[in-house]
Order: sequence, then structure tokens, then C-alpha cells
Amino acid sequence: MNVDRCPSCHRKMRRSNPQNALYWALLHQMAEEIKPGGEAYSADSWHTYCKSRWLGCNEIKLPNGKTMLIPHSTADMDVAEFSDYFTKVEAFAAERGVWLVELPT
Repeated sequence: MNVDRCPSCHRKMRRSNPQNALYWALLHQMAEEIKPGGEAYSADSWHTYCKSRWLGCNEIKLPNGKTMLIPHSTADMDVAEFSDYFTKVEAFAAERGVWLVELPT
């Protein structure tokens, strides 16, 4: 049986709450410890940065004629996709000396 799929409908399982908690714990750790150019950024800012860097963006044309880049979402990723994404974020943080000090409970 494939653990990445729902046993009844066989759709891909979405990322888990523990995966999400670990990801946000890392983003908060990054916000505390990584200060590019001496400037601090929130966990939400790091989330947006990471999504745009590793998932890409959609270009949306606005009614005022301007174009806006919207990062792809992590919300619908399955367990394996999110795991691959998290590994990239984790490597990025580790290259900057940031590791999770405490695992979320």
C-alpha cells in the first residue's frame, strides 16, 4: 500500500500538520537568526521568499496595468512534494548557520 495516498480514494495525501509545524518553526528560527544586510525579516517574509525561490510565481496583471508576482502556494502540496520543498529550505537555512534548536510540540 502506498502511504502517500489516501487508502479509500487513492488521492495524494496532503502535507501533514507535523510537517507544517516543523516548517514554520524553521521559518521562525530563520527570522531570528538570518539578517541579510543587517535587516530582520519576519517568518511570513521568509515563507514568501522561499515559496518564490523554490516554487516559482505566477504573474498576475492588475486592473491598473501593473503586474504582480504571486508565489505558488504550499497548501496543496502532497507529503512528498512538501518534504522535497522543506529539504531545500532546510539546506538554505543550514548554509547560513541556522538549524532548528527545538522541535515543535
